[in-house]
Amino acid sequence: MLCSDLLWDAQSVSRKQVPTLQDAFLCCDRETLLSMVEQGYARHLPGWGQSTPQQRRVARKRMGRALDAMLDCVVKRKSGKALCVFPEERFVVHARRGQASIERLVQARVADLSAGAVRQDVSEGGRLFGCVPWSQGLSYRVWLEGPWDCCERYMVLASAFWHLTHQAPASRQGDSSLGILGTSSESATSKAGAQSLPRSDCSFVSCEEAFPSADSVGRLAAVRAASMGLYVPDALEEACQERLIARVDRLNQVCEGDFLNRVENLMGRLQAA
Repeated sequence: MLCSDLLWDAQSVSRKQVPTLQDAFLCCDRETLLSMVEQGYARHLPGWGQSTPQQRRVARKRMGRALDAMLDCVVKRKSGKALCVFPEERFVVHARRGQASIERLVQARVADLSAGAVRQDVSEGGRLFGCVPWSQGLSYRVWLEGPWDCCERYMVLASAFWHLTHQAPASRQGDSSLGILGTSSESATSKAGAQSLPRSDCSFVSCEEAFPSADSVGRLAAVRAASMGLYVPDALEEACQERLIARVDRLNQVCEGDFLNRVENLMGRLQAA
């Protein structure tokens, strides 16, 4: 990428030197960015797993057209100078029938750089891309400082791209809005809302509904339940999951502190310029 580590490592930087989201998209490798969007987000859409190679090629072309529209969009740089996109690291617990795993997410999160507004705004969840049209969202500044490699920086930009194409008001996007697998932008928004990986302090995703306690199920009933593929977790497993969730919650608290420090560090550099 054109935006090298030298920029993020500068001791002082002016607002004019901080690139916009559109600037970041312009200097990205196009195919790498679209691959990240497909792998991280599009594949979670309903029906993606059953789609044919031809349908996926069509979806990739639509993503490409949406990216072209963003690059050609008329952006007023001053309109987004107070808002900045930062990388956000989060961990999510997934549990399925006796197995639990932790997923690490690196995604885009917007913070307000206005004086005195950072801690409060960030603690309340910051701002969403979907509340603004492309012409405004693309004017947000981007600051990718932190322990991120090139792949993770592309993950952040892919997250921003996905939010803009699936959460921005369709009436403000025009005909270039992205509809995956032949769906309209509006319907894609409703279908993909739960898949857009919103920020959360500690998410717990379970494929099972609430189970009755093991003591409430008789031995015979338990045998029959097992023969039908039903599942009743024991107390040890539930305790293990609770400890895992608590551990992930502490990890996310550390991530939140790191995020706030990066926001305030950039503010300090802007003031020193």
